[in-house]
Amino acid sequence: MRLTLHAKCHAVRTRGRRLRLLLCCGLLAMALPARAEVPRGAFSLSPAGVACRDTVLSNPSVDGVSIRQDWKDLEPTEGVYNWTFLDAEVARVSAAGKMIILRINTQFSKPAWVTQAVVAAGGQFFTFNKDGVTTTIPVFWDPTFLSKKKAMIVALGAHFTGESAIKIVWASFANASSEDWSVPHAESDVNNWFAAGYTTQKMLDAGKQIIDTTMTAFPNQLVTLAVGGNGHRGATGNLDPDESYVARNAVLAARGTWPGRLIVQKNSLATYNAPAPGSGTVYQLLWDSRPDVGAQMLDSTYDDNTYRNNAGVTDDPATILHKSINTGAGYEVKFIEIYQLDVLNLPAEITYAHQVLLGLAEPTGTPPPLPAAPRAPTGLTAHEE
Repeated sequence: MRLTLHAKCHAVRTRGRRLRLLLCCGLLAMALPARAEVPRGAFSLSPAGVACRDTVLSNPSVDGVSIRQDWKDLEPTEGVYNWTFLDAEVARVSAAGKMIILRINTQFSKPAWVTQAVVAAGGQFFTFNKDGVTTTIPVFWDPTFLSKKKAMIVALGAHFTGESAIKIVWASFANASSEDWSVPHAESDVNNWFAAGYTTQKMLDAGKQIIDTTMTAFPNQLVTLAVGGNGHRGATGNLDPDESYVARNAVLAARGTWPGRLIVQKNSLATYNAPAPGSGTVYQLLWDSRPDVGAQMLDSTYDDNTYRNNAGVTDDPATILHKSINTGAGYEVKFIEIYQLDVLNLPAEITYAHQVLLGLAEPTGTPPPLPAAPRAPTGLTAHEE
């Protein structure tokens, strides 16, 4: 049957629209950046401001290095940056063919001028007990503190986003002590937080500011956020609707805005973590955030007579690290940051972590204990911050 002139014109217009639609879709796909794969393997966690050991760089089982520096050393005077350490260490690790996670210690290592600026602006502070020491910090949502931190992140990104060896950079906003998630939530803390003006929305707004700034400053890198809980004791005396509410919703918001770029990690990997999937614990968020997840050891294991990674229970350090690696593997983490002290003194376990995390071997039972567990010949202390 012959088509009428009207039908022929309609068919041509339809084919034209389809062609334009296909062309637009193709151009859009070309414009969107390819989704970066989360690096896999064992990362050696260096002490802040200290160059990693040559042995770390020559170990083929070490897939990357986590480079750390204190904010106060990076920016001793506002707007004046000292890039000497980071430039040298990034170049050195990159030359060794290792991947890099870049971390700046902010809250407990902020410059004195930041605190002075918050005071001058009439900012709000929060006081809590940290391991028996009375400690005061700006509240997480303080606008002056956030503006100074964001300015530092912008400068850091301008300096380093072009470095191809840097695969991941940190982000933190709910960190009363280290760069791990830490929101004091004893009963007295909860009351003090509310007196200081705490709201869940203020926390989420602060998190969005820091994450968005980091994503924008580092367009070529993935961003990792250590997550945790804010405590929850039942019907009353709670900061948020549930323990992981802020962390969970900060992750959801970031992944909605920056799809494929946020890594969720736990910085407290140890033998006694709840096994995967961690239902009903703060570890459930790690499981729910797969596949872009990672972990950091709670502490170093070697030569630690407190056995912190084993809930204070005496055991062989290699066995403790081995069990911790298995716990991380159960959560399907892509990488584990392991303290340099363990990288130097427990090389068999670093090889094991490398193989398991890269899918070259299946997790196994615990290894035989080290003979006599000799002390570290490196001169390092047992715990490196």
